[in-house]
Amino acid sequence: MVDATEPGWRPEYHGDDARVGDVGSGRELGAHLYYLYRAGRNELPRIARTYADATRLVHRTAAAMEGQFDLPEQGIGPAQQRLLELRAEVQNVLRMTSLRMSEVGAALVTIADRYAATDEAAAKEFSRLLGDNASDYQQPALAPPDPPAPGDPPLVNRIPRNVVD
Repeated sequence: MVDATEPGWRPEYHGDDARVGDVGSGRELGAHLYYLYRAGRNELPRIARTYADATRLVHRTAAAMEGQFDLPEQGIGPAQQRLLELRAEVQNVLRMTSLRMSEVGAALVTIADRYAATDEAAAKEFSRLLGDNASDYQQPALAPPDPPAPGDPPLVNRIPRNVVD
């Protein structure tokens, strides 16, 4: 199967597919498919990356919080334990949102490709819009990083070399 997120990709019409039902047709469908494709390929991956970045930031607080809350000869108290649990819950919500945004984006790209394959006029309009906006698709699609889960090992904090030098 061709990767519909690759630069230069264009939808292909493959004939009628009665399984999809009446979803509209022609240029209007092609325009709708283009906007679904753009959202799935470009916009949702950016949102997923934002959530992945936030997940990483929250993940980095785990060790520091545990270190602050683990008092010598007393351990971690119930209030501090609840704060650690809340931190993990926030991290997991951010992580799952990132993963779901990536999944939805991939699904929209697939949907646009498959529906374009059922309507020749839609595929032509979809291709025309891709061509008119080619600068938005010159780079490979963004692949957000897999965000860390609560309990994953700490991330390495790297200081950019130009800051140290």
